[in-house]
Amino acid sequence: MTELYTIDVVGFWLGIFLTFCILSFLYKDNPFYKLAEHLFVGVSIGYLVTQQYYNVLREKLIVALGDGHWLAIIPLLLVLAMLVKAVSKRFHWVGRYPLAFVVAFFAGIQITAVAQSELGAQIDRAMADVDVRKTDVNTASVEELGRLPGVIPSTARKIVEHRDGPTAEAADDRRFATLDEVTTLPTLTDAERALLAGERGALKGLDAQATAAAPGGTDDRYWFGIFSNVLLLAGTLASLLYFYFSVAHKGVVGKVSRFGVWVLMVGFGASFGYTVQGRIALAIGRAQDVMGTQLDASDASQIQGPWVALISVAIIIAGIAAWEVRSKRAAAAGGPPGAGGPGGTQ
Repeated sequence: MTELYTIDVVGFWLGIFLTFCILSFLYKDNPFYKLAEHLFVGVSIGYLVTQQYYNVLREKLIVALGDGHWLAIIPLLLVLAMLVKAVSKRFHWVGRYPLAFVVAFFAGIQITAVAQSELGAQIDRAMADVDVRKTDVNTASVEELGRLPGVIPSTARKIVEHRDGPTAEAADDRRFATLDEVTTLPTLTDAERALLAGERGALKGLDAQATAAAPGGTDDRYWFGIFSNVLLLAGTLASLLYFYFSVAHKGVVGKVSRFGVWVLMVGFGASFGYTVQGRIALAIGRAQDVMGTQLDASDASQIQGPWVALISVAIIIAGIAAWEVRSKRAAAAGGPPGAGGPGGTQ
């Protein structure tokens, strides 16, 4: 068993204690919560200041000026102009120039980035062909096969190697007669076969998105994909119509725009739900850290997370009880809440 350093054990204990300090806010605002809040803000600011100095000021300004890059004086002057806004009321207008420069600079970057990453992607997705065809495993490339459910890159490469390799029959263009032959390929590992078997499905699984039949031999349309594209197109157009105010939203236009409102509500709700899920995942991870389930057995035995959690809860409950008693006594004596006597304490 590898012995942990004392500082590591104390760090785990402190993290567990501060976790329950934050959770104590569920009761109400109290000194333990304020302690954790102020400590978090202070440590964050200290970390950011340190990172900004070593990654920005030192590298981009001090080292640059030392190497003779005199253009670095321009951002230095902008910083000094921003400080003038804080120290002088008469010349506070000087600070507007660096603020305007920063806002305009980042606005230009963000507008371009959003247009490329979000707006462009949405336009490209909305312009996709509504008629979606199944992926033919006998002609698809490795990239196309990799987009199928249950097909990981290694599985896609093995399918293509078996289909186009030296063991394939040159006279037969259809290397696979059915998808069952794909899922039971001898070169696949047990994990790859299990993954493929778990993604079989006639609605939107592997059976719905892939085919091994001869072209024209069966209906090769991916109907769930077609429905998804039609719904996406209708929702996009209805949402845009809701923001079109040159025509009164009455009759058919009103009903379509109303559908657009529902689409927007579903979108905002899904986004909020995704955020909540992320926070719940963080809470689950923190609980696992407290219980020590994510640590090695030897490390968990040295930290004793559950016992530290119980001790932390006991300390916080006792501390809050004492704080409540003290506050009530101070209020009865005419002092401010939380004070120790009639005149309070500073």
